[in-house]
Amino acid sequence: MKSDRKISLEQLNRKLADPNLSEKELQRYFVVDDEKSGPFNPVLEINRAEVSVPETPEGRARSAALLNSANFISRLRRQAAFHNRIGSGNYKGPIIVSEGDSWFQYPFRLIDVIDQLMKDYAVFSLDAAGDTLSNMLRQSEYLDAIENTGATIFLFSGGGNDVVAGGNLAAHLFDFDPALPPEGHLRPSFETILDDAIGMYGKLVRQVAKAFPRVQILCHGYDYTIPAKGRWLGKPMEARGINDPAFQRAIARVMIDRFNERLSLLQSSSARLNYINCRNTVSPTEWFDELHPTDVGYGKVAQKFSAAIEQFSSQGRNVEHKASRARAARSKAPSAATAAAEAARLPTAISSAATRGPTGRSLHIGLNAVSAAHYAGWEGPLRACEFDASDMQEIAGALGYATRSLLTPEATRQNVIDEIRKAAKELKKGDIFFVSYSGHGGQLPDFNNDEDDATDETWCLYDGQLLDDELYELWSEFKEGVRVLVISDSCHSGTMVRAGIPQELVVANGHLLSTEMPRVIPDDVATRTYRQNRDFYTQLGASISRGDGSNLTREITTPISCSVRLMSGCQDNQVSLDGIGNGAFTAALISTWNHGRFNRDYAAFHRVIMMRLPSTQTPNHWQVGPRNPVFDAQTPFAI
Repeated sequence: MKSDRKISLEQLNRKLADPNLSEKELQRYFVVDDEKSGPFNPVLEINRAEVSVPETPEGRARSAALLNSANFISRLRRQAAFHNRIGSGNYKGPIIVSEGDSWFQYPFRLIDVIDQLMKDYAVFSLDAAGDTLSNMLRQSEYLDAIENTGATIFLFSGGGNDVVAGGNLAAHLFDFDPALPPEGHLRPSFETILDDAIGMYGKLVRQVAKAFPRVQILCHGYDYTIPAKGRWLGKPMEARGINDPAFQRAIARVMIDRFNERLSLLQSSSARLNYINCRNTVSPTEWFDELHPTDVGYGKVAQKFSAAIEQFSSQGRNVEHKASRARAARSKAPSAATAAAEAARLPTAISSAATRGPTGRSLHIGLNAVSAAHYAGWEGPLRACEFDASDMQEIAGALGYATRSLLTPEATRQNVIDEIRKAAKELKKGDIFFVSYSGHGGQLPDFNNDEDDATDETWCLYDGQLLDDELYELWSEFKEGVRVLVISDSCHSGTMVRAGIPQELVVANGHLLSTEMPRVIPDDVATRTYRQNRDFYTQLGASISRGDGSNLTREITTPISCSVRLMSGCQDNQVSLDGIGNGAFTAALISTWNHGRFNRDYAAFHRVIMMRLPSTQTPNHWQVGPRNPVFDAQTPFAI
């Protein structure tokens, strides 16, 4: 209802400072300036039909100052309400910290998700309309807030700005083509934007999960937005000749689906991350604009969050209220002692989900020799392969993997195959299997015509060689969504999980530019070994799934569901060098890992390792199976 008379700016300021007045009661004093607003960053104006603003320089300056502090004022109001609720002594529910964008704080004009949840819960809000994933991660205010409030639940909303390409959507769309489906109008660059976003999301989630072992993280992926000739969806699409409203909506659905798919994938490989699917929650008539629901729409989203909160707060508890010490303006990561104290004083189990998270299993194979009986009298002595396996096992164990090693005489074909099959049987979506191999590498004739270079790469296990084709078929036994990480420090290992086109080997006068011992089976030994065991390898090759003689890829003949990542010591036509303490590749990897201080993704990890090796040994980074953007963005070895 419109008021009979306007209020002054001074009166509006007093209303804003009154925590007993709800956001609903303040709505009528503000309107949205669509031209100045950014995506997920609404800019407000004083509603001059309700507020008297003097048409003087001083009046305009006072009005601007009030609006510029809208986010800050809203945060102060919420935090005052939080303190009052806790201070009353009557609240027995969960302590919650929230960090997010305009779905969590649309100041004054809309009753957003957090406004709705604060009716029932004590929520310490750090939310700010227009906040971006990168800014939230950089400031990390939530770490202080969780530590100082003793929160057991962390609500997070972010990535919406990325979904609409930061207001530059037109640059990531193709011109309208009636022959293309909706998804065909999104350029590959749009996928890159989402991959970057999910990488930041993953870092934030791991940061919270590591610091606070009992905190449950709740996030969402937005609902199906409806282009409405706005600046963020409708107009960018029209600029590309995409004018049909139904087709625009179809493209927007694809955009939202792809972001939600990544969050669902992140949930499966993250401890205590709980993704809330809000798609098809807000009806078409419950949108305030292209990106934000109405109060009613936000209420429906809040109900989904409330249901999840109740799942993790079935037992109320008293906590010592320390939120007055939360420093909203700066970040400080809690110490290990603080995190341990946090874990000790919290209940042993908030819910059955408290201990949920991905499992890490690892297998470490190291052979300093092989059986002369199989390898035609050759024992293939090496120095550092067992050291490599031990060091990789140490890294895995420190990160929480359940580890297993097979060294020299135990590293038989059957033992290795059995361990991989056991992992394939027991690991589920989101889990990770990490296998490292250090030993000789070899090559055999390609029996099933699936290799461009007519050779199969092998691991020289103690009693026989294991073909890359066999490994590929083992990967096919893993369930969908499992991550497989293979670290292979052996010769001819460039595409050990699946062969590819060799690259040129850098040599001088026909010799490697190194005096180190190569981890390669000598040509004469390889020939004798093959001839001595020709029937075995011929039957083995014939038993592997065949192509049609025209280099049909194994992705067609034997599709795999897991995502396999290989980091190897060299290319298929190169040799990996042995060392005293470690192989050259493993030494470079361990140095780059730097006791876990390396915090970038696998692609960067590979680049740094490559710079530490001689030009004659070029490590490879190869992937096969479904692409997993969460796996791509993770730090090396992350469970």
